[in-house]
Amino acid sequence: MPKVTVMPLGVAIEVEDGESVFHAAVDAGYKWPTICGGEGSCRTCYMRIVEGADNFEDPDEWEQEGLEDLAFSVEDGLRLACQARVHGDAIVRRPGVKPPPAM
Repeated sequence: MPKVTVMPLGVAIEVEDGESVFHAAVDAGYKWPTICGGEGSCRTCYMRIVEGADNFEDPDEWEQEGLEDLAFSVEDGLRLACQARVHGDAIVRRPGVKPPPAM
């Protein structure tokens, strides 16, 4: 199962093959900055891929449009976490991700 390390928090989150980083993080109890809850419409969940860019699916038309609205591009290493689907280990950077509440 792929692992995505989220910096600067420094946690590794297990992601089902083909699942988005955002949805895996939320399923694991993390709070990821978003307004739309992972629909891809608010574009606030963007992240920078630090390592492992080749382990992500290419952005679909919806994600590409969202990145362009923000004047971002995949070439800059930026992706929408709710749309970026993973197939291998990676390191991403997204300030503001909060750990699950203590049990």
